[in-house]
Amino acid sequence: MIGDEELLRRLRDEVGVPAGDDDRLAVKLTAAQRYVAAAIGDTKVEDELLADCIVACAADLFNMRDARLGVMQVSDTTVEPFRISTDPLRSVWPKLKAAGILTGGMVIA
Repeated sequence: MIGDEELLRRLRDEVGVPAGDDDRLAVKLTAAQRYVAAAIGDTKVEDELLADCIVACAADLFNMRDARLGVMQVSDTTVEPFRISTDPLRSVWPKLKAAGILTGGMVIA
């Protein structure tokens, strides 16, 4: 099992947050671990795949703050909204499927 410190480091790299803003990252990491655990249930998953899924989910959760109600502004010069999924596992389902792990991804609306 990959430790929390390593997951936190990977998440920090993924979202581009420098060291020092670990509180919010840790909260999102904890939530992501719970979401992913619930998604895979009792299925055995390799440590690296599990870590990748947790970090991807945590990054999505972290970035949702900039996309309230699933809409975010694409750039400073553009006011066109970009709609994103509010499913916290949206990046996890295809990773699990690609690894041959069939889960209930279609259950979440």
